[in-house]
Amino acid sequence: MSSNSKSHGGCFTLSGFKYNTMRALNAAPVALLSLIFIWCFWAFHFRLCAKLFSDGPVVQGALYVVFFQPFFFLTLWCFYKTVSTPPGRPIDVINGRESRDEDREDVQLLNADEQQQTHRHIHQEEVGDEEQGRRSIAILNVEAAGESRTSLARLSSSNDNNNNNNNSTINMRNVYPLITVKRSGGRRYCTKCRLEKFDRTHHCRMCKSCVLKMDHHCPWVNNCVGYYNYKYFYLFVLYGSLLCTYIFSTTLPPTIQMLNGPLSVFGLDFNWPVLLFVSGIFGIFLIPFTIFHTRQILKNRTTIEFYEKASFKLGRTPNGRVDVMRSRYFNPWDLGAKKNFMQVMGQNPSKWFLPVGKPQGKGCYFPISEYAYNTLSTEPDDNMESF
Repeated sequence: MSSNSKSHGGCFTLSGFKYNTMRALNAAPVALLSLIFIWCFWAFHFRLCAKLFSDGPVVQGALYVVFFQPFFFLTLWCFYKTVSTPPGRPIDVINGRESRDEDREDVQLLNADEQQQTHRHIHQEEVGDEEQGRRSIAILNVEAAGESRTSLARLSSSNDNNNNNNNSTINMRNVYPLITVKRSGGRRYCTKCRLEKFDRTHHCRMCKSCVLKMDHHCPWVNNCVGYYNYKYFYLFVLYGSLLCTYIFSTTLPPTIQMLNGPLSVFGLDFNWPVLLFVSGIFGIFLIPFTIFHTRQILKNRTTIEFYEKASFKLGRTPNGRVDVMRSRYFNPWDLGAKKNFMQVMGQNPSKWFLPVGKPQGKGCYFPISEYAYNTLSTEPDDNMESF
């Protein structure tokens, strides 16, 4: 019995029965898709291609089999990775902070020489903040690349006038904070998980937990699509659409030829029109879905950010209240198509279209554009109220 089943009172209680029933229902689409994959492999090889081999066009059948393999197994591989890879959860980031003492996500975005002089002080500031119950704040990088590392860290106000040209110590309280807030201007907080939300983090009702850079919950993979498995999901729909297109285009000509033959529909294998129907239906949905997510990657925008408005902190009004901009069109994380693409697919071009590797960072802080940096407030979170 799993720990989750035990927490719901075991398998023989009403809550345990409901929990296990929901687990079975949620896993049903994954099982159905797995069965479709198995049947598709069998029908294409042993009903379609086998008929081509027996009737004479051996070369055509051989080519069908050879080009089918990469589409099928890449789709299957990406499907497995999407299902089995957790999307990333804030609690894992928070629990891992205490054991991380070097190669920090915030520090690695600073210049190399700036790192050496400020790393020790940053660590001390974080320890002090943790003792007072505050979260550490990451230093973001506007350019997100090695050529131009413009840090969003700003020197302490006490050092601004005296040390303009010196490598002064950075006060973590003056580092650029989280940029998304609630409508009221307060920090985003999940009352169900009892955690402060990072930028681009949202709570999933199906998974019953917050997800880092959540895109959406996909019932076909029984998993949330988030920071760590978004690349795998994108490759899954990409190769799935190519597989559907390939099966449909290779099954249609012999089907038409068989229908025009002397036996017409009576000589047609039942699996052939079913292959056409299944590949056509899935292709109709997957091809536009792939185009949509390709555009989302190039824009560095999730599905939630595409459909829902977000609140950004602009500063404070003269009476001290937080000035909030609420918009669905403002995208502070758009760094340009190339950098946006590499942020999801990785730095190594040879691995872009393989379901391997992990994105850089931890999924809690993200580089923002220079326009967003000049537009949004750099006021420390210490002065913000939690509404």
